[in-house]
Amino acid sequence: MTKISFLGSCREVGRSCILVESNSGSKCLLDYGIRFNNDNRLPLKADLSNLKSIALTHSHVDHSGALPFIYKTHKVPFFTNSISLEIAELLIRDMIKISKFPYPFGFRELDLLRQNSYFLKNGIRQKIDDNFFITFIDAGHIPGSVSILLEVDNKRIFYSGDINTQKTNLINPANYMDVPELDALIIESTYALKEHPPRKLLEEKFIEKVIEITENGGKVLIPAFGVARSQEALLILEKYNYTGKIFIDGLARKVSNIYLEYPEFIKDIKAFRKILKKAEFILKKKDRLHVKKSKGVIISPSGMLKGGAAIDYIETILNDPASAVYLVGYQVEGSPGRGLLDTGIFEFKESRKKKNMFNNFQIEAKCDYDYFDFSSHADSLHLYKYVENLEFRNKNHNNIFCIHGDNKSTTTFASELVKKGYNSVAPEIGEIYKL
Repeated sequence: MTKISFLGSCREVGRSCILVESNSGSKCLLDYGIRFNNDNRLPLKADLSNLKSIALTHSHVDHSGALPFIYKTHKVPFFTNSISLEIAELLIRDMIKISKFPYPFGFRELDLLRQNSYFLKNGIRQKIDDNFFITFIDAGHIPGSVSILLEVDNKRIFYSGDINTQKTNLINPANYMDVPELDALIIESTYALKEHPPRKLLEEKFIEKVIEITENGGKVLIPAFGVARSQEALLILEKYNYTGKIFIDGLARKVSNIYLEYPEFIKDIKAFRKILKKAEFILKKKDRLHVKKSKGVIISPSGMLKGGAAIDYIETILNDPASAVYLVGYQVEGSPGRGLLDTGIFEFKESRKKKNMFNNFQIEAKCDYDYFDFSSHADSLHLYKYVENLEFRNKNHNNIFCIHGDNKSTTTFASELVKKGYNSVAPEIGEIYKL
């Protein structure tokens, strides 16, 4: 029987990893990510003998961050696409460089990952062993993101990865019509308990507030994830013809330049090129002094205000009643960004002894601050709709595994799907299911 082992992202967000094994013992890894919240950062250990391949859904480190570890002991094909490899390598390299955590791999293994990479186009059926195939299908999450269809032992297993079925400005959404009849579905549950606000209304409110602040001489800091969310914010500014100054700093600048090199993965490359021509890239730390004295929009990671270039601006912005901080990504409980939204107080501590840097902030915001839910994940309404539109080959074996969400999200999603007639569970880490 075909085996599915859940090695991460079970009732949690982080260290995504699924191991699929055929009747003959051939194995394929789907994602191999990390999590940041404690010492168990890598996926659960498993027997990886007879591993035939690894396939990646997208570049975010909770899906890609631990990939180099495999190449300490294995030399197997790594299936991805050009933009995902480029971004994943950038993120992992930065992670190795700045992290205080002793990851059991380094730049050597990252180089081996690249050397064993093979680019797979969406819709192309790739054989990895006898009666074992993978196919990439657009996931609509970030540029290059895919869902993965496995055909193994004449069964079809579909791994959604992170998906988005709503329209965004950066990329096209996932389409259930691209998915054939299935035997099993492994689906994310990040927002299984939440509905996003209507996107058009949200964008209009965002641009209205940005224009009001900047036309009155203030600055708007948009702490945004460097991958995709920063670029989505840029395209919203372009969409509504924002004419003020725009500054791009940190990882957002690096990723934006990479996106320009892969126009085939961007929904409207002309609009993206146009807004980047209007923007000013902050290349040196001393240039930030000039930005602090200017009015306009500053787009800079980190998205949760945990660090990054945004910290160099935050004190100036928070103490200026004419300015604003507009968060555009999910704020994890306990993060500085979440604290600002909940209490109006920004608390941040950072110590980098090697660079002789010490930051210790506790600032009550005098400026405006708000949260705009420009999510790149499907919400509750669209997750259910996506599942209900999929077809299963046997209605008595409509297996669904709910992962990539906290305990409440995954278990509630699974329970609700059971009520709708699906054979659904929220697996715990280390559990193995047979099809």
